[in-house]
Amino acid sequence: MNQTTIEWTDVTWNPNSGCKVVSEGCKFCYAQTLAENKRGTRAFPNGFDLTIRPHKLREPARLKSPSMVFVNSMSDLFWEEIPPSYRHEIVDVMEAHPRHQFQVLTKRPVAMVEFWGTRAVPDNVWCGVTIESNLHVGRADALRDVDAAVRFISAEPLLGELTDLDLGGIRWLISGGESGLHLADERLNARRGLAERGPEGRWEPRIDRLHWVRHLRDLCSASGTAFLHKQWGGLRPKSAGRLLDGEAHDGYPRALVDGVWVDC
Repeated sequence: MNQTTIEWTDVTWNPNSGCKVVSEGCKFCYAQTLAENKRGTRAFPNGFDLTIRPHKLREPARLKSPSMVFVNSMSDLFWEEIPPSYRHEIVDVMEAHPRHQFQVLTKRPVAMVEFWGTRAVPDNVWCGVTIESNLHVGRADALRDVDAAVRFISAEPLLGELTDLDLGGIRWLISGGESGLHLADERLNARRGLAERGPEGRWEPRIDRLHWVRHLRDLCSASGTAFLHKQWGGLRPKSAGRLLDGEAHDGYPRALVDGVWVDC
């Protein structure tokens, strides 16, 4: 497991790695870039092709204190190439460690719904979908079909205003702008970025896209959904900071622990 600077979790856990592009939010995937740059190394012998790491199934037991655990930051638990039996082993481990909250995020909602039709979702497993544009708000409908104690949406990278998003039954939403060296290309950044270089060369939130995130903040407020704005993005995740209208938004949902709802 690895400590992480991701605001909404404590550690990342990758019992496997590898994935494939499924939508426009994957185009500049940081995980793919990292894995392919290290293809042939001990860490990523197969680059971003599927790599199973059964020795990592023991890692959650070694965490000394209750933690938020982001599952498969280098993959997608519901990627069709992962053997179903191994997927069940991963969930068995999560279920066996109820003191931790495991956050599972996917862009494959149909596969997620099919899998959770075969077994109950443990109370300590949070189920989420990535929604980067209005083209994919239907992923939230699939998520509502999953009987999870916490359902959440990651609107990162946010590539458009989510005017069609329904937050019914969703307990948490994370928003964030795209980051990466590719955004140094102003033509790419104009299409994909929430941040831009200001007149003095510093990265700052784009004035013409502030309303994309304000809409999500206000939608969360109206629906009782916890809201966390992770960053505006740029060359690096925090190039343009993370304040929205001068305020940090660090909302978390309540979690079900031993049958009791508690604040995270």
